[in-house]
Amino acid sequence: MSVLIVDSISGSDLNTLTVFEEYGYSKIRFLKSANEMRDLLQKPDELKEIRLLIINSELAGADGFELCREIRTTDWGKKIYIIMLISSIGNRIAIDKSKHSGANDFAVKPFDGDQFRQHLASFSVKHTVLLVEDDPVARQLVTKIFSRYPVEVMVSDDGLKAYNLINSMLPPALVLLDIGLPNMNGLSLLKHIRSRQGWKKLPVIMLTSSTDASDVKTSLATGANDYIVKPFDIDNFVKRMSKYFQPDT
Repeated sequence: MSVLIVDSISGSDLNTLTVFEEYGYSKIRFLKSANEMRDLLQKPDELKEIRLLIINSELAGADGFELCREIRTTDWGKKIYIIMLISSIGNRIAIDKSKHSGANDFAVKPFDGDQFRQHLASFSVKHTVLLVEDDPVARQLVTKIFSRYPVEVMVSDDGLKAYNLINSMLPPALVLLDIGLPNMNGLSLLKHIRSRQGWKKLPVIMLTSSTDASDVKTSLATGANDYIVKPFDIDNFVKRMSKYFQPDT
């Protein structure tokens, strides 16, 4: 995932980078002024991978709230998730301005503080999908479907690797889980998912080539919310996903 930070005071120190990397942000870009942000808005190709935008409300020579409103008028800006940085949690005027500017959320620096981490975690949990699938064709198709949403798809093609990933990541919005996986099958992974704090109720959809009724029954009894047989129709897949996954921006 990629994050863009617009802040007059650069935060590109080790602590800041470490916090974002904890939540899966592999690319972090810093801009120091509203004008730099306006220039970047003219380069849509550079904006494609950005999932999260953080704006300091107090930019040198500019109003972060006004910049946020400008961004929201663009095609990219209508979809991006924006967190506004304010001076303190008790600043009610700034909080109200954040809401009216079009920001999705507000937070207070430092980036490595507990309060900011909570807001970052809230975004990550809502905008991440975990796909565990060893079929490259199915992976490509599912990833392409989710590319229309403001989400990051975390992918694993191996049961054991997925097990380790689950142990190290925050609960996602949705899990898509193949039954037949190398090194650890999907049903064993499902049992592990349901045993973890914070993962017990999140939607898990099984993906499989099997049409055997016993496989369906076993998957649902183990804790799956739904079961989709491959190869699947894209329109039907999207319709089924809409029951469990409603991404917002």
